Amino acid sequence: MIIQGVPYEGTKGLFELLTRKKVDRYFVTDSDMKSYRAILEATHGHLEDNDPSGGIKTTREAMYKDIISKLFPTGRVTRRRSESISKQKWTILK
Repeated sequence: MIIQGVPYEGTKGLFELLTRKKVDRYFVTDSDMKSYRAILEATHGHLEDNDPSGGIKTTREAMYKDIISKLFPTGRVTRRRSESISKQKWTILK
C-alpha cells in the first residue's frame, strides 16, 4: 500500500492496526508498529483534528490505551478530560 507516496508492506498486523478499534497483538510485529507510527506521523492521524500543531488525541478506547499511548507517550494524560492536556508540538527523534 502507498500512503503519501511512501510504500508500506500490507501485512495482517498493519491492517489490524489500521482498521480495528481493539487490536489483536498476536498479528502485530515490531515492523508493523514502526510502519503504523510512520503512517500516523505522515497523516497526523494521532493528533487532534489531524492538525500538525494539535495535541495527541486521547480517549478511553483500547486503541489509544494499548497502541497510540505507547507510540507517542505524553506523560501528562489525565483521566478527567482529554482537553486538559496542553497542546504541544511533537518532535520526532530518529
